[in-house]
Amino acid sequence: MLLVAGCSGVVADDDGDGGGSAGAEVELTLVTSAIDGTPNAAVQDAYLDLVEERSDGRISFERTEAYSLCNAQEIVDCVRDGRADIGVTIPDYTPQYFPSTSVVSIPFIGQNWQAIMQSLYDLHVDNADAKAMMDSNGLHHLSTWPVGRALIGSPTEVTEPSDLEGLSLRVSGPLGQQLFEDAGANIVALPANEAYEGVERGVVDGVAAGMDFPVNYKLMELLPHWTDPGIGEYSSFGMWLSADAYDGLPDDLKTIVDDAAAELSSGLGAEAFNGTAADQCPQMLEASTVENLGQWDESVTEQWRDETGDALLDAWVDLATDQGLDNAQGVLDDYLAGLDEYADAEVDDATLSCVEQFANR
Repeated sequence: MLLVAGCSGVVADDDGDGGGSAGAEVELTLVTSAIDGTPNAAVQDAYLDLVEERSDGRISFERTEAYSLCNAQEIVDCVRDGRADIGVTIPDYTPQYFPSTSVVSIPFIGQNWQAIMQSLYDLHVDNADAKAMMDSNGLHHLSTWPVGRALIGSPTEVTEPSDLEGLSLRVSGPLGQQLFEDAGANIVALPANEAYEGVERGVVDGVAAGMDFPVNYKLMELLPHWTDPGIGEYSSFGMWLSADAYDGLPDDLKTIVDDAAAELSSGLGAEAFNGTAADQCPQMLEASTVENLGQWDESVTEQWRDETGDALLDAWVDLATDQGLDNAQGVLDDYLAGLDEYADAEVDDATLSCVEQFANR
């Protein structure tokens, strides 16, 4: 029987000469910053489970605990240098490697979770420049998905952009950061797992982040006011295999890996994400420390969007170009075309549902 040693991703046969063939077995080491119980961990696990199932166990994963082997900012380098085979983390932590996925951070354009995930998948399969960026960094792209609608968590109510003036906020995503900074907020860079301490110690006043932050990172204990400003999805999680691990797989296992990635992005990921996201809402509804969970008036969001215009689209092209992405405008055009193509994708929005439930308590 064909075996694979350790986390190198290099298949070795009975004679130990490598190369691999049908019947090979491989164990791949996972490093992740998706903590158990979050929607992002659910997407990750849906993929890992599917690959193990489809391969009849010929591919297995050593599932290390979040942050245990590599911290969030180090995960991509751990995959690139061979300490691990597959990584799951927020690309914004190492933006120099992922200019093509930072399109998620352009405010206002991404409101449909499934359309975003499918468009990002298509982009890294069909767009030569986006794919070349991954290849040049020694990564095989599996999936990128949005982390959930941005909520502003704050010590006092924030109902319009002018309320952001002077607030220090933890915000992820380069264009989201620019949007909030232009509104007068002071942006502080903090990894997700340091946000609670950052608020507790006064490093930041609040956050602009997904539902993970009040619930799984426990910020609802510290911040009583939560609101959706209407900018939509603002950041992403990504999942990648090292190119060496992928190239070391026999062709039949490569097919399983890639087919599972396609299935994840075409609906399985959304099902996993929203199933877990729906379970977060009761904790928000029951928390005595949460005074409100609301949504900005649509007219306020629309005015903010109109005042911003195309400036952030242009800023993304400049940013991605500076980070080494060829034909960034073409990449953006393909992404926007994907959002249009999949605009009618039906998907539950657990955050909006929770806002409605809070209002109807």
